Amino acid sequence: METESGKMPKSRLNWLMAALLLSIFLTQLDQTIVSIALPTIVAKLNGFDQMSWVFTVYMLASTVVMPIAGKLSDIYGRKQFYLFGLVLFVAGSALCGMAGSMMQLVLFRGIQGIGAGFLTPVTFILVVSITPRERMGIYNTLYLSVFALSSVVGPSLGALITEYFDWRWNFYINLPLGLFIFLIANKLLVKSTVGEQRPSIDVAGALLLAGVTLSILLGLKMGGVDYAWFSWQIVGLLVLGAALLAIFLIVETRVKEPILPLALLRSKVISGTLAATFLQGIMMFGALLYIPLFVQGSLGGDVGDAGNALTPLMLAVMVGASVGTLLIKRMSWRSNILLSMILTGTGLAAMIAMPLDVNVWLMRLIMVLIGMGIGIMMMVGQLAVSMSAEERFKGVATSTVGFTRSVGGVFGTAVLSAIINNRLASKIAEQADKLNLSTDGVQELADPRALLNADSRLPSATTAVLREVFGDAVQYGFWFLLAAAAVGVVAAVWTGSERYHSELEGKQAKVETKPHMM
Repeated sequence: METESGKMPKSRLNWLMAALLLSIFLTQLDQTIVSIALPTIVAKLNGFDQMSWVFTVYMLASTVVMPIAGKLSDIYGRKQFYLFGLVLFVAGSALCGMAGSMMQLVLFRGIQGIGAGFLTPVTFILVVSITPRERMGIYNTLYLSVFALSSVVGPSLGALITEYFDWRWNFYINLPLGLFIFLIANKLLVKSTVGEQRPSIDVAGALLLAGVTLSILLGLKMGGVDYAWFSWQIVGLLVLGAALLAIFLIVETRVKEPILPLALLRSKVISGTLAATFLQGIMMFGALLYIPLFVQGSLGGDVGDAGNALTPLMLAVMVGASVGTLLIKRMSWRSNILLSMILTGTGLAAMIAMPLDVNVWLMRLIMVLIGMGIGIMMMVGQLAVSMSAEERFKGVATSTVGFTRSVGGVFGTAVLSAIINNRLASKIAEQADKLNLSTDGVQELADPRALLNADSRLPSATTAVLREVFGDAVQYGFWFLLAAAAVGVVAAVWTGSERYHSELEGKQAKVETKPHMM
């Protein structure tokens, strides 16, 4: 059913790669393009209370599905589940565009997220499988670069569409592009055939894994926001997640085809890289969330400045991915992960020491350091795990990378938010007399976003003090991110001395592609 990737004509390979990369761009773009349009959507659909769920449900759905999609693609083949994910994503996009209420929009965003959860891991393993050995670095760099590019382009594109067309076209734009991707992929990719023996599917493991992920991620996302951390709702979700995790681990050791093979973790390269990826998720999502707030709340920038602060970071992610492509052939996985942690950690340390009157170019240099480290780790993380896994486990192994990064991001932002909010509340309480704040006023300004909204209606002297207090709280919280980088050094050392070997690539002779087409 398959053929060697190196025998595919270059022009045809480029068509397929264009379709695969475009599909990843769309799934990642949908996490950012809606951000600018959301105030308009809320006003039109009259659903402010459910606004945050437009993002949350997409993230939850895609994260839950990733490892399950990877395993199913290992059993039944990539094409079936790639096209399934694509159809689901495009259908969800069409439904989002037609939504008549916020509740409908949240539900349809969940459908979109499930589609993205199938597309993301299966796309990467397809890229690795069909890429000729001599062009592996180029295509993997392009693959990872679209993540960064979507973050840069998404908000601007969303603003353009919302202002000159209609907010619904932020979703409808996926329809023609999705059709183009479907036509190319359907013709180029070959459907896998299942043998006479019916594959064993770990249904219990899949359900338990979904339950674990939903319980823990919901608890972390809602803790301190919708409910107090020690409320029965949050404690109950986290305890339920822990109990389901224990049952899941028992089940996975007893079934014939586990949905998440624990044997993968016996490889030091895989276990160490996944640990580093989890820590990368903590640092990356923490930085993306709080650097714009820091720029706007402490450095005196406006919303545009806050958004622009991330541009050098995301561009540096693309450069870091390119650099990582060169370094993996010259250094071990361990050395590459060490370098990424050192670069990111150095940038985070500089953020902690940054004065509030920092020069804009120094700020950009710090963003470049953080972005370079993230970019190198994204490249190394995907390839180290994919190339170290057995052929029959490549799909689930690859999907676990994105899954681990997302879980790390949710965990990290929850802990970071708790640290910053507690520090902010403590510091504002200390300054209550100086700021002439009542108890209610202290509580109101203890929320970073409330502080930003209140900034314009406060006296200039009060604003200056609050900016200093907010900067102190964010920089204090970034010690947690720096600690994650330090633990990442330990994870890097754990991976051992294994490195990228070109002869391993030469053994990957099976590819789900047609030798002739179009």
